[in-house]
Amino acid sequence: MNTLILLFIGFSLSKQCTEYNQGYEIDTVDGAFECIESIETTEKENEDIINGLKNYLNGDVFKDILKNPPQPSFSNNYYKKMDIDAELNKINTKTTSTYDFYSQIKNFIVSTRDSHLSFGLDYTAYKPNLILKVLSYFLPFSIYINDDNKKMYLRTKSTVGGIPIDVPQELVNNENVAVKTINGEDPFNIIRKFGKKYIGLRSPHAQFEKAYSTFDFAILEEIPLTKEYLNTPITITWENGESVSVNYSILKLPLSSILMKRSPQVDQLKQRSKPSLTLEEIKSRNEMIKRMKREQGRNQYYASNDDSVHCQSSDNINVLEVLSFSPEKSYIKSYEETVSKCIDLFDSNDYPIQVVFSANDEEKSIYSQWIEKILSPYDDVDMIVSGRISNFTESIMKREYGNILYDPHTCKVRESYVSPEVLGEWYTNPNIINYGDIEHKVSQPSVMKWEQMKLMRKPRKPTEIVVYTDPLCYSGCSTLAKGLKEWGSAIIVGYGGDLYGTDEEFEVGLSSSNAIYVSDIDKDNILKQYGYNLKISLLERYKHNYNYNENIPSEFLTDIVDERIHVSSSVYNRDEIIKEETKKIVEKYKTKCNPKNKRLVKRDSRCDKEINIEHGHGGYECGDNGEWSTKCVLAYCDSGYKFDYINNNCIEDVCVYPPNPSNGTPRMTISIVLIIIGIITLII
Repeated sequence: MNTLILLFIGFSLSKQCTEYNQGYEIDTVDGAFECIESIETTEKENEDIINGLKNYLNGDVFKDILKNPPQPSFSNNYYKKMDIDAELNKINTKTTSTYDFYSQIKNFIVSTRDSHLSFGLDYTAYKPNLILKVLSYFLPFSIYINDDNKKMYLRTKSTVGGIPIDVPQELVNNENVAVKTINGEDPFNIIRKFGKKYIGLRSPHAQFEKAYSTFDFAILEEIPLTKEYLNTPITITWENGESVSVNYSILKLPLSSILMKRSPQVDQLKQRSKPSLTLEEIKSRNEMIKRMKREQGRNQYYASNDDSVHCQSSDNINVLEVLSFSPEKSYIKSYEETVSKCIDLFDSNDYPIQVVFSANDEEKSIYSQWIEKILSPYDDVDMIVSGRISNFTESIMKREYGNILYDPHTCKVRESYVSPEVLGEWYTNPNIINYGDIEHKVSQPSVMKWEQMKLMRKPRKPTEIVVYTDPLCYSGCSTLAKGLKEWGSAIIVGYGGDLYGTDEEFEVGLSSSNAIYVSDIDKDNILKQYGYNLKISLLERYKHNYNYNENIPSEFLTDIVDERIHVSSSVYNRDEIIKEETKKIVEKYKTKCNPKNKRLVKRDSRCDKEINIEHGHGGYECGDNGEWSTKCVLAYCDSGYKFDYINNNCIEDVCVYPPNPSNGTPRMTISIVLIIIGIITLII
């Protein structure tokens, strides 16, 4: 079967592309573009794709908001205005170049600044455009930023894809000399410009972080740079006055690699090239590895089989690192077992907990909710969501989503069976939210519940939990980080990003919406027929306002970190640096706090009596001077009750205490009824 597919693709490709079937090869930009430019499209195909995008993007929940988005206090244009249909109409459908047409759509996607909204190639369609999956641009160096002096250095690449490459001697000679300019400009500004133009993220820190890792290497499918851009020499000048000009080259993978959904070769190449280490760095790293192995031998280190989650307890600190909230199916059991072992490990001591999010993946919400509940069992992790009213949204709600959404007032499922002829009033009688003169029509707020999983027996106080996030935290990572910030359940610290960027723009997370791939819902959609796939944000999420009248989704609320450390996300000894920072931060928050974050409270049982709120527990609020005050405030509520921070009280969880359908009064839970029956039985 694979041979037949290869033959089909081979016959579909032009003569210029058929040679791309050997092994790893390096080509010039002009040579690669002989193939790229030979792949043609038609006006009909282009128009079908644009019409398909318009149809499915009607289901994107942010389509209306993007026309006139609400802005944060620190900027009047942080969220860019965007009319999706108008921008799609600007795309040239008369072009016969597939690459030109594809690049226009990718540029449109970037301009929305939504990391969940994506358009790419469908590997299962086996169309000629898949050649873009096996072509990558690269430079003969990797960028390295020194956190201590905040300067940029270039580390040479001796090979790419296992193939030796020519490296100018000037690069080799100046590996330890700071870069003064790139193309005559501040080198950091070059990265910022690249991020702003080619990276579809809102936060300047996120743009910089992603650009930093893709400026010197990326797959053309992801960042389809023009031939003119790739052919433009890049001139490097170092602080010692020496300079050199270099050019991009193209790495070609064999065509067979596109037959694999997750090609190991592609995954490996997509990872940012690690800078070479000095002898001292190598020695330090080896000592760290030896120490970790010793700890593992004492059952103090646990890792899932795919290493997407691991933990250890050492130096009086519990460390949990999460690289994915969506393990592959074959790794789910190992993932869950590892998290359970981490819980037991943390319960075996009283050390503070350090959590690091150092990579991001698609979300299985059950795992992001689980991690949040482990860290803070009193958090409400059920998600409050709404979807944009559209034909596509309606079809999804009828097929599956209506069965996983619940009425927040009754805890009853919105749709009790699949494919109802007509949806209930929660959808047919929608809410209308206005953003200036823009009308946003969405379904009534619903709840996506979390099913109980194993939790800690000895949860820590928020001032004993330090969570580190890089600027690229999105999807499940963002849901978790924003949840912890909303409930004041941890000290959240930013790392990585633009060292010269402002702390006020370092968000705890991006794109916390619920997203879907169109092909997962509509199996034979027009985009897939032409070899493409689209992902959209289907459900917007709100903060936990139990009046259920929020009008700004969390996507457009800039939750800022409490602290920031200037540690690069790729520095070789990052883990050890962060652990030392955790000790300092935990010590600091014994007396100090973030006056801009009143939700983070220093919990103390002595406040319970003073606040005098039934089922409520208190703590000391952070003062405006950055020190803990003597003012007691409500901090959290007992299990079975929700912290209504808008009305400052504890309310019954409707899923634990369902309302009586006859008079609306609370009905006793099964457990309470059983206790009463037991008492009656004893009396009789």
